[in-house]
Amino acid sequence: MKKLLSLSLLLVISVLVSAAPARPRPEIMGISLDMKRAEALVRLKSIGTLEREARKGQEVWAVKDTRISHLLVGYDADNRVRYVTALARTDGPRISYQEVADLKAAQRSDTPGNHKFTWEIEERRGHSAFILIARGHDAQYLDSYSVKKKDQEEID
Repeated sequence: MKKLLSLSLLLVISVLVSAAPARPRPEIMGISLDMKRAEALVRLKSIGTLEREARKGQEVWAVKDTRISHLLVGYDADNRVRYVTALARTDGPRISYQEVADLKAAQRSDTPGNHKFTWEIEERRGHSAFILIARGHDAQYLDSYSVKKKDQEEID
Protein backbone atom coordinates (compact mmCIF):
# COMPACT_ATOMS: atom_id res chain seq x y z
CA MET A 1 0.00 0.00 0.00
CA LYS A 2 2.77 2.41 0.95
CA LYS A 3 4.64 1.60 -2.27
CA LEU A 4 1.49 2.17 -4.35
CA LEU A 5 0.91 5.53 -2.68
CA SER A 6 4.52 6.56 -3.39
CA LEU A 7 4.22 5.55 -7.05
CA SER A 8 0.92 7.42 -7.37
CA LEU A 9 2.45 10.55 -5.87
CA LEU A 10 5.43 10.32 -8.24
CA LEU A 11 3.09 9.98 -11.21
CA VAL A 12 1.05 13.02 -10.16
CA ILE A 13 4.21 15.11 -9.69
CA SER A 14 5.63 14.08 -13.08
CA VAL A 15 2.34 14.94 -14.82
CA LEU A 16 2.21 18.35 -13.13
CA VAL A 17 5.83 19.13 -14.01
CA SER A 18 5.43 18.08 -17.65
CA ALA A 19 2.19 20.09 -17.96
CA ALA A 20 3.77 23.24 -16.56
CA PRO A 21 4.59 25.84 -19.22
CA ALA A 22 8.25 26.41 -19.98
CA ARG A 23 9.95 29.34 -18.29
CA PRO A 24 11.72 31.70 -20.71
CA ARG A 25 15.48 31.17 -20.59
CA PRO A 26 18.27 33.46 -21.90
CA GLU A 27 19.81 30.58 -23.87
CA ILE A 28 19.15 28.09 -26.64
CA MET A 29 20.92 24.72 -26.79
CA GLY A 30 23.55 25.85 -24.31
CA ILE A 31 24.36 29.14 -26.06
CA SER A 32 23.64 31.89 -23.53
CA LEU A 33 23.28 35.60 -23.95
CA ASP A 34 26.49 37.41 -22.91
CA MET A 35 28.52 34.17 -23.29
CA LYS A 36 32.06 34.85 -24.54
CA ARG A 37 32.53 33.97 -28.20
CA ALA A 38 35.30 31.47 -27.40
CA GLU A 39 32.98 29.60 -25.00
CA ALA A 40 30.12 29.69 -27.51
CA LEU A 41 32.38 28.26 -30.22
CA VAL A 42 33.36 25.31 -28.03
CA ARG A 43 29.69 24.49 -27.48
CA LEU A 44 28.70 25.10 -31.11
CA LYS A 45 31.48 22.85 -32.45
CA SER A 46 30.26 20.07 -30.15
CA ILE A 47 26.69 20.23 -31.51
CA GLY A 48 27.14 21.28 -35.12
CA THR A 49 29.08 22.63 -38.06
CA LEU A 50 29.69 26.23 -39.09
CA GLU A 51 27.98 26.84 -42.42
CA ARG A 52 28.83 30.50 -42.90
CA GLU A 53 29.77 33.75 -41.26
CA ALA A 54 27.43 36.51 -42.29
CA ARG A 55 27.39 40.25 -41.82
CA LYS A 56 27.49 42.01 -38.45
CA GLY A 57 29.24 39.18 -36.61
CA GLN A 58 26.54 36.58 -37.28
CA GLU A 59 27.27 32.88 -37.74
CA VAL A 60 25.02 30.16 -39.13
CA TRP A 61 25.48 26.69 -37.61
CA ALA A 62 23.86 23.45 -38.81
CA VAL A 63 23.15 21.50 -35.62
CA LYS A 64 22.65 17.82 -34.91
CA ASP A 65 19.21 17.91 -33.30
CA THR A 66 15.94 16.19 -34.19
CA ARG A 67 13.88 19.39 -33.83
CA ILE A 68 16.27 22.25 -34.64
CA SER A 69 18.16 22.45 -37.94
CA HIS A 70 20.20 25.63 -37.49
CA LEU A 71 21.33 28.17 -34.92
CA LEU A 72 22.05 31.75 -35.89
CA VAL A 73 24.36 33.40 -33.39
CA GLY A 74 25.16 37.10 -33.31
CA TYR A 75 27.99 38.70 -31.36
CA ASP A 76 28.41 42.24 -30.07
CA ALA A 77 31.50 44.46 -30.34
CA ASP A 78 32.91 42.82 -27.17
CA ASN A 79 32.65 39.33 -28.75
CA ARG A 80 29.81 38.25 -26.50
CA VAL A 81 26.60 36.56 -27.66
CA ARG A 82 23.95 39.22 -28.28
CA TYR A 83 21.30 36.91 -29.77
CA VAL A 84 20.59 33.29 -30.66
CA THR A 85 17.94 32.11 -33.10
CA ALA A 86 16.86 28.48 -33.53
CA LEU A 87 15.29 27.37 -36.82
CA ALA A 88 12.91 24.45 -36.46
CA ARG A 89 13.33 21.44 -38.72
CA THR A 90 10.62 21.03 -41.30
CA ASP A 91 11.13 17.25 -41.36
CA GLY A 92 11.30 16.50 -37.64
CA PRO A 93 9.13 16.59 -34.52
CA ARG A 94 7.43 19.98 -34.21
CA ILE A 95 8.02 22.49 -31.40
CA SER A 96 4.91 24.12 -29.94
CA TYR A 97 4.95 27.73 -28.79
CA GLN A 98 3.93 26.52 -25.34
CA GLU A 99 7.21 24.56 -25.05
CA VAL A 100 9.16 27.80 -25.29
CA ALA A 101 7.25 29.74 -22.63
CA ASP A 102 3.82 30.30 -21.11
CA LEU A 103 1.56 31.71 -23.82
CA LYS A 104 -0.55 33.55 -21.25
CA ALA A 105 2.44 35.77 -20.46
CA ALA A 106 3.21 36.58 -24.11
CA GLN A 107 2.34 39.53 -26.27
CA ARG A 108 0.68 37.99 -29.31
CA SER A 109 0.52 39.26 -32.85
CA ASP A 110 -1.40 37.31 -35.48
CA THR A 111 -1.96 37.97 -39.15
CA PRO A 112 -3.17 35.36 -41.63
CA GLY A 113 -0.42 32.74 -41.85
CA ASN A 114 1.90 34.54 -39.41
CA HIS A 115 1.98 34.17 -35.64
CA LYS A 116 4.37 35.93 -33.29
CA PHE A 117 4.71 35.58 -29.53
CA THR A 118 6.96 37.94 -27.57
CA TRP A 119 8.04 37.75 -23.95
CA GLU A 120 9.95 40.59 -22.28
CA ILE A 121 11.86 39.21 -19.32
CA GLU A 122 13.21 41.58 -16.70
CA GLU A 123 16.63 41.18 -15.11
CA ARG A 124 16.74 38.33 -12.59
CA ARG A 125 19.29 36.30 -10.65
CA GLY A 126 22.34 37.71 -12.39
CA HIS A 127 20.83 37.51 -15.90
CA SER A 128 20.33 40.66 -17.92
CA ALA A 129 16.89 41.57 -19.21
CA PHE A 130 16.08 39.83 -22.48
CA ILE A 131 13.39 39.30 -25.08
CA LEU A 132 12.20 35.94 -26.38
CA ILE A 133 10.40 35.86 -29.72
CA ALA A 134 8.72 32.81 -31.31
CA ARG A 135 7.40 32.95 -34.87
CA GLY A 136 5.61 30.60 -37.20
CA HIS A 137 3.11 30.06 -39.96
CA ASP A 138 1.18 27.49 -37.96
CA ALA A 139 -1.00 28.59 -35.03
CA GLN A 140 0.34 25.84 -32.75
CA TYR A 141 3.91 25.12 -33.93
CA LEU A 142 6.79 27.54 -34.40
CA ASP A 143 9.22 27.95 -37.30
CA SER A 144 11.84 29.79 -35.24
CA TYR A 145 12.51 31.30 -31.86
CA SER A 146 15.09 33.77 -30.63
CA VAL A 147 16.51 35.24 -27.47
CA LYS A 148 18.19 38.62 -27.53
CA LYS A 149 19.46 41.18 -25.08
CA LYS A 150 16.73 43.67 -24.33
CA ASP A 151 18.87 46.63 -25.33
CA GLN A 152 19.67 45.23 -28.82
CA GLU A 153 18.16 46.21 -32.14
CA GLU A 154 15.66 43.97 -33.91
CA ILE A 155 17.03 40.60 -35.07
CA ASP A 156 17.41 40.44 -38.86
